[in-house]
Amino acid sequence: MAKSTRGGRARTGNGETAAASGEATVDAGSVVAAGLQDIAQAWVDYAQRVMDRTTEATESLLKCRSFNDMLAVQAELMRGHLQAFLDQSTKLAEITNRMAARSIDAIGEAAGTERTDKSRR
Repeated sequence: MAKSTRGGRARTGNGETAAASGEATVDAGSVVAAGLQDIAQAWVDYAQRVMDRTTEATESLLKCRSFNDMLAVQAELMRGHLQAFLDQSTKLAEITNRMAARSIDAIGEAAGTERTDKSRR
């Protein structure tokens, strides 16, 4: 009888471990999903900024009176697009880092809970 009791406890412990691991997976998945939404929104914002800038540049090109004016408008447009791209890259890197850190924290918390549960036994 003692063996079956111990076996039952082991199964309960494994079930708790599995539940904690499952919860950590769900938490990490939720963090990743939220991060992906942030990334998608960042791309939408970037596309909108680029379209707005391009529209403004097109209007400016139509008002140009000389070749040098046209070159100046195009140069400014390219500078603006490059700066927007660099800003976007920075923003995406920050979102990705935050997403990874939160996922790791969620998994680490579950591992810490699992260690605490094992030490109590």
